[in-house]
Amino acid sequence: MKKIIIGILLAFFLSASVVWAESTRTATLTADAKVTTGRGFITGIIVMTDGTNSVTVEIYDNVTAGGEKIIPTWIIPTSATNRASALSFGGDGEPFDTGIYVDITTSGTVSYMVYYEKR
Repeated sequence: MKKIIIGILLAFFLSASVVWAESTRTATLTADAKVTTGRGFITGIIVMTDGTNSVTVEIYDNVTAGGEKIIPTWIIPTSATNRASALSFGGDGEPFDTGIYVDITTSGTVSYMVYYEKR
């Protein structure tokens, strides 16, 4: 069963990487962060949890927390067998004008990568 789950996750991430191949990807981040400034489109985000604690993700069209959200608050439940979650935005992605700021809230550990295109 573990091999099947790993295979499914690997297939998902490989397919996501094809969709996001033309996007810029951040390094692996572990806390709130300003991702970029200026205009563009966010095309996706992958979040890895610790397998114990849920994660709340807020993505702002800003260079700090607050302001206009690019997407509604995303709450990621987690379990030992469901540690990875991803959002992929269809078409060109979701536009941003000022920048991308990701606000992460969890009582555990988390890592994530954001995919985006500058315009």
